[in-house]
Amino acid sequence: MLPSQLLRVRTRKGEIIPLFGGGENKFRNLELAKIIIHEFEESVANKEKKKTLNERILLVENNFDDYKLVRGLSTLLERRCHFGTTINQLDDKYENIVSPVDIRRLLWEESSIRGFALTQSRHDEILNAIASKTKLSSTSILQSIWSDLDENTVLEFFDSVVPEELLRWYDLSLLQTLLFTCTRLEFSVRGGTNWKNVFRKVKHLGLMYNLKEQITSSESSDSENIYVKYNSEHQIHANMKDKSDHDSRLVCSIDGPVSLFKLTDRYGTSIAKLIPYIISSSWWYLNALIVRKTLSGKKIYEFRASSEAFQHLKLGEPSRNSTDNRIKNRLTSSYFDSSLEEKFATKFEHLASRWKIKREPDPLIVGNGVAFIPDFLFEKYGRKVYLEIVGFWTKEYLEKKFQKVSDILRNGNVDLFVAVDEELSCSKLLPSSIYDLSNNRIIFFRKTSVPVKKLLEYLKSIDKQQIESKMSDSNLRIRFDGRKDIISIEEISETYKVPVEIATALATRDNSVDYSKIDSWFVSKSKVNLLAELLANTTKFTEACAILSENSIPEVCHAELISLLGYDIIWQSMNTDDTVLVKRK
Repeated sequence: MLPSQLLRVRTRKGEIIPLFGGGENKFRNLELAKIIIHEFEESVANKEKKKTLNERILLVENNFDDYKLVRGLSTLLERRCHFGTTINQLDDKYENIVSPVDIRRLLWEESSIRGFALTQSRHDEILNAIASKTKLSSTSILQSIWSDLDENTVLEFFDSVVPEELLRWYDLSLLQTLLFTCTRLEFSVRGGTNWKNVFRKVKHLGLMYNLKEQITSSESSDSENIYVKYNSEHQIHANMKDKSDHDSRLVCSIDGPVSLFKLTDRYGTSIAKLIPYIISSSWWYLNALIVRKTLSGKKIYEFRASSEAFQHLKLGEPSRNSTDNRIKNRLTSSYFDSSLEEKFATKFEHLASRWKIKREPDPLIVGNGVAFIPDFLFEKYGRKVYLEIVGFWTKEYLEKKFQKVSDILRNGNVDLFVAVDEELSCSKLLPSSIYDLSNNRIIFFRKTSVPVKKLLEYLKSIDKQQIESKMSDSNLRIRFDGRKDIISIEEISETYKVPVEIATALATRDNSVDYSKIDSWFVSKSKVNLLAELLANTTKFTEACAILSENSIPEVCHAELISLLGYDIIWQSMNTDDTVLVKRK
């Protein structure tokens, strides 16, 4: 964050816009950043005092028309510097009196004994006395007596940075400085992992927050709000039903420091510390109300930002040579919390029929306004089904977890399954209310594997319902025009914008007279009849496959199509060259 007097903004029609370094004048600002970095590098190479470094920056400032930007960039670079004093090292006997403070103390003590140095001889006498005690020369004493003053410290080390990184760091610092005086901050991110990191930081910083579900139009951008749904008690419930015209996102609102009566500096700093955790997400959006002093008094301006509009905003300060990127990795990684979750996800992806699986999706909001992030989301047809895996934890943690689960299950709009390790203590704490609400939503497991059967059966029942619903709709038809002899189901699904299962069912129903379904393809019956003639005298399986390939039949369809044409495939060995075709009678 920058000092408030270095904040660069412009206001227009009630909006406030930060003047980011990576914005309109990016290339000019990159050149300026390069110049300032060079001045710091020259200063550290010459071991110059801070006073001399400041004079260098002042010259740059005089040649540039935006002193706030120059001072902002130099302020950030100064945080990557180490300044020291010019005290010489002493013998071990005098290692405890090496600081300028100690030297000044000795000088005052000696002056109180000998009297003030009103003459040059008295001055030299006092210096010689201190020199004999410290083993320092008189010249060294004079050089070091005020060397700890800020302007006299020497630039000993500068951790340099490239201009592009400096501008990104500056832009984030500018954003943090702007939000330091906000009255309210609203933000949204995507992904349960990102939400977990943000909520963890919000609680750690002691920020006051509120959650709500925001409904947006499918035709509008993510930043355009349509309405926010509350219940009568101002508690928010997530509606997880299929929305064809609207979509929803979770929004977190934080009261800003200006809205509080005390501790505004500390609270404003806490909000500034939260910003890197918000913008670490691949998608983020924030809206804030900012208080600014004007000639006519205080005014409130609106500020909006998003990952699309400000792609140059990054996580934070460039990494130092002596540190690693563990913080960044912690904010952006999407690893599994346990091998149990990883094994389940792998098993599900092999068995599930085109249901998309996502780890730690966006949070649900339970009845008391608390966020709940399930372990997995399964999505298809616009339907969302959730799974929470509960293993061994403390009693207090499990009681809170099961309370959230119970609240969600009472809300009939959420499809939630709960996997419980029956061999550990969590199964004993499972409240009877959860059994009463939906016993078939509980999956008990043992050891290190969560069974997928119950969940898959439920997802397949949704598949069946969706297919039956579409099949009964006489207005839905997929009719081929006959110009193609071979059509993939994937192509049909993409063309008609329907899931593969529904595309397969509708296309089979509406084209059974003219087309045959072979594996995941439709082949015209005229093409099938032609292939029957071509295979009439073929006895080798490999020869038949070669003929089918020459006629653009996909390899995955060969065996099924050969069987459809009335042949049995006889495997005489593991060698396909020995495999023969026998015409069925």
